[in-house]
Amino acid sequence: PTRRSSDLWQLNGSGIAWATNATLTLTNVLLSQAGNYTVLVTNAGGSILSSNAVLTVNPPVPPTITSQPTNLTVFAGSTTNFSVTASGTPPLKYQWSFNGTNINWATNASLILTNVQMNQAGNYAVLVTNWGGSVLSSNAVLTVLAVPPAITVQPTNQTVFAGASPSFSVTATGTAPLIYQWRFNGTNIASATNTSLTLTNVQLS
Repeated sequence: PTRRSSDLWQLNGSGIAWATNATLTLTNVLLSQAGNYTVLVTNAGGSILSSNAVLTVNPPVPPTITSQPTNLTVFAGSTTNFSVTASGTPPLKYQWSFNGTNINWATNASLILTNVQMNQAGNYAVLVTNWGGSVLSSNAVLTVLAVPPAITVQPTNQTVFAGASPSFSVTATGTAPLIYQWRFNGTNIASATNTSLTLTNVQLS
C-alpha cells in the first residue's frame, strides 16, 4: 500500500512538533516567531523541502493619545460623556479612573455617566494600553452644579374662623437637600422648616 504523505513545518531549520498539516496557522504572534518557515513534505517515495517563507514581525506601536478627554460642567441629575481617541497597534485597552481610583466597569474609549450627582465631581483620566506599552491621558475635570430650587406647587390662600388650624404646603424641585423656612409677614417662623406648615388655634391678632 502507498503511505500517505506528511508535512513537517520548520522555523529556521528546527521542526515545529505540532505543525504537521499542509497549512500552518500562528495566532498571537510574538517577536520570537519571526524568521524563515519551511515545510518538509514526505511520503513512501521520499521527501522534499519547500523554499523559505519569511515571516517578519514588527514590534507593536505603543499607544498614543490623539484627542484628550475634555473638562465638562453639568447640572446634577444629567448625563455626561467623556471620550478619548488613541492610536497604536491593536488591540487597545482602556481603563478610566476617578480621582486616581480605577472605575471597574469603565473599560471603553468613552465613559458615560448617567444621573450625575454632586459627589461625582472631580478628575477623570484614562489609561490606554497595548502590547507595546501604555499612556495615561491628562485629567478631565467634571464640575457638577446644583439645580436651583423651583416651586412647582405654590401654597394657597386660605380663609378660616378664629380657633381653626389651617395648613399650608409647598412642592419644590432642585438638587437635594432642599431646605425650607416658612415666614410670616417677612419674618422667619421658628422651627417651621418642613414642606408644610400647620397653624394651631389661629387668633385674630
